[in-house]
Amino acid sequence: MKYSFIISSLFFCHLRGNDNSSILTIDTESRNETVISIDSQTHIDYGLAYPITYEFNIPLGSYNLRSYRKFQSNQNWSQIVEKTSDDFFNGIEAVRFDYNDNIAYVSIGFSDLTDSIFIKITDNDSNIIDVYYTQMSQYYDNRNAVVTSTADDWTYYFNEKFVRTCRNFRSFNLWLSCAIVTNECDPDTYIDIQNQLDSGYVEVVSHSRTHPFVPYDDLEGEVLGSKQDLIDNLDLPIHNKYGEHEYIYAWVAPYGEYNGSIDSMVSVAKYLVTRMTDWGEHWFSNWNQGLYKYDPVGVSIEVGSLSYWGSTDTTELNNTFDWVLSLGGIYHLVCHPNILEWDQDFTWVHLEHISNRTNIWYTGFGHLYAYHFLQSTYPNMNLSSHNRNETVPEVVKLYQNYPNPFNPTTQIRYDLPEDANVNITIYDIMGRSIRSLVNSNQTAGYRSIQWNATNNLGEPVSAGMYIYTIQSGEFRQTKKMVLLK
Repeated sequence: MKYSFIISSLFFCHLRGNDNSSILTIDTESRNETVISIDSQTHIDYGLAYPITYEFNIPLGSYNLRSYRKFQSNQNWSQIVEKTSDDFFNGIEAVRFDYNDNIAYVSIGFSDLTDSIFIKITDNDSNIIDVYYTQMSQYYDNRNAVVTSTADDWTYYFNEKFVRTCRNFRSFNLWLSCAIVTNECDPDTYIDIQNQLDSGYVEVVSHSRTHPFVPYDDLEGEVLGSKQDLIDNLDLPIHNKYGEHEYIYAWVAPYGEYNGSIDSMVSVAKYLVTRMTDWGEHWFSNWNQGLYKYDPVGVSIEVGSLSYWGSTDTTELNNTFDWVLSLGGIYHLVCHPNILEWDQDFTWVHLEHISNRTNIWYTGFGHLYAYHFLQSTYPNMNLSSHNRNETVPEVVKLYQNYPNPFNPTTQIRYDLPEDANVNITIYDIMGRSIRSLVNSNQTAGYRSIQWNATNNLGEPVSAGMYIYTIQSGEFRQTKKMVLLK
């Protein structure tokens, strides 16, 4: 029997509550193993089978390491497949060892066996080595940027055009999240949708039952009902399942119209995010703790048609992607397959330009936000009790700030292997010093500092890209971050 998600608003509020501190726990204190546990109700509500990348510091000089996982304490260990930065892979269980920076990137999702993941790392002789968890990677496998694509208005009368579009995107190894208008899909259309799901690189998201204008005559049916339609008519892939439960993570607003009532119903239906039609948005939207979902978010750009709408300028499309990649952002390409012109070159040229890069995470739009969910709901993890009480770092290290992008506060973490004078400074994109965060002698250990987006005079700074640098002795390291407003 399929999982029914329709619940009363009262029960919904009680279930979520206002305190999410218990959603995720990460324990590395016993047996040199790491145990990652998810709250049982959250596991049921969202599944979270998409692999999240957990970062572990490994000893200096390590080589030929292996990583293992299991989901039950009495289960046998299974070795995690190892990948390198030269491999092209996305959304799979994997481990990648970076022996230069002494980091293991372990990507793994939750299973339907338990609410826990057990991880260990060993040397070539099967000896468990001493590692410690540091953070979740902002993107899968610590990639530099993201590419995700959505396609609107899958109905029976556009069915053939959608099937063709799915095949063409798949030929470039590009994910396509297809927005389904459920009352406009006959049995044959659902069969074709299922075939595309089974072929890979396709995710389904909801686009209402009838594609109405605001206000909706049947708000619950359009928002909640369309989600149930997809669950009832399709067998969703593994990343959208937890046992018998199935999940649709994203709602696409018909005509890009929206209001507070729809936003509340999207929350009740347990979608994670709403996609709008505005161009020029290249980041995650903000987490709304009150509605327990992300704020609506737009797209980067639309590839369109010479006769209708959207960009048909290859230079504009490619330059937009290049800009987002340089910022380390999320490139979200939207399209309407009913108007795409595959007999023209611009779409083919653009898909070739953005595809098959090993430094980019290619993923479905809903999967992108399912990955980000745990980071948003548990951003301030206290690692002081996790296997660090009697250890010090082996090398100086500066971590990516979190969250990033941010508004208005972000945390910068760094490791000091010995007592030293430390200088951490914020610069703008022109290289001008904006804020001195740290300039003092500090003892060895695992440290962090917050920046509240103000300059040395305490004045708020403008939105944009900033550079932060750590200097300790002869060591110097720089990273980028983005302030949104």
